[in-house]
Amino acid sequence: MDWVEEPFHADDLQAHARLQASTRLDVAAGESIYSYHQFASFVAADAIRVVQADVTRVGGVTEWLQIASHAASRGLRLAPHAGDMMQVHQHLVGTVLSEVPPLVEFIPWTQEAFVERSVVREGLMERPQSPGASTAIDPSARARWQIPGVGGTRTV
Repeated sequence: MDWVEEPFHADDLQAHARLQASTRLDVAAGESIYSYHQFASFVAADAIRVVQADVTRVGGVTEWLQIASHAASRGLRLAPHAGDMMQVHQHLVGTVLSEVPPLVEFIPWTQEAFVERSVVREGLMERPQSPGASTAIDPSARARWQIPGVGGTRTV
């Protein structure tokens, strides 16, 4: 085991800090932390050592980059939460200058949803070469997973 992930409620900074101080394992958190300022508080308190910011849950790309830069400047590991748009993180982690290589959480079954799928070979993710964020939803997946009456196209 390399780290313990989301061990407490995301608002409980002190519990995370106490656990981090009491173990050699790294504490990881982020899928329920929604701002740069909250991440900065966790980092300042040495409450986490693996930062799992999710671009879809913080203030977007700019805020995610601020969080990643802050973590990297302190030697922390970055392993973005996959969430609904893991595809975006494969692009973003390549922008982070860090002595510790970032990780990307990879959930294979989510790949069916996208036109351009992430490629992982021998544990390494290959960066997409086509333009865009790789987030276009495959129309056949939308048809399979669409909840009747929710979303979709509007009829007049």
